[in-house]
Amino acid sequence: MNAMPPIRYSEAAQATFCELDRRVTEIYEQVREWRGWRLISDPQTPRETILGLVREIIRSVAWYQAHTTEAGFHMFGRLPKSDVRLIQALCGHKAEEAEHGLWAHEDHAKLGGSPAAVAAPPLPATFAVAAVWWRMAQVEDPLGYLGAEYLFEQLTALVTQAALPIIAGRNLPRDGLRFVIEHATEDAKHATFLKHTIMDVVTRYPESPEAMFRCFDYFHHVYPLPVWDEALQRMEAGAANP
Repeated sequence: MNAMPPIRYSEAAQATFCELDRRVTEIYEQVREWRGWRLISDPQTPRETILGLVREIIRSVAWYQAHTTEAGFHMFGRLPKSDVRLIQALCGHKAEEAEHGLWAHEDHAKLGGSPAAVAAPPLPATFAVAAVWWRMAQVEDPLGYLGAEYLFEQLTALVTQAALPIIAGRNLPRDGLRFVIEHATEDAKHATFLKHTIMDVVTRYPESPEAMFRCFDYFHHVYPLPVWDEALQRMEAGAANP
């Protein structure tokens, strides 16, 4: 996947990206303080507990991934039709994301999840992720897509990269953790692509940062910790009622 042709980015473009990146870093630090992360990173936590929590987070991904992908295509499908290169670049990026929900289904099963669990209706926080994305797709400035998507990609890259030493150190089954392992490299590349795309777009559309920040905030209101707290509660309820 190729980023936008190199250009001289405006100061506003660079400032916009730095602010989005700062926000993601702040959210990542909140994740590091989250009770579920402390559980995963504690060497005394049983492997079965770690895998149970990962399985439930992966189930949430399987619930929302197809919907957020479709909403993303809808959202940037509303971009100015004269901006062919931008549309092509975003379509290429999103096409690479399209099968990730299938990875989640596969990993959920390999970690002991049942097809019935994924087929069940999603719980509220996970439902809200899909709902927010579809509402943005229908009514928001489509350039706002880049703000929400940067949160998705960069945060996933940071979290999955931090998870790799835990997977290796606890000898967790790599076969059931493809989603985590692949995203540690895939989303790092995607985040770099989005960095340059964001700065290109803000340089050419100086009014776009407001929409990017709005969509970032809309998405952050429901992701990640509301979804992951819900997954943690499912894991704990299952452990209490085997």
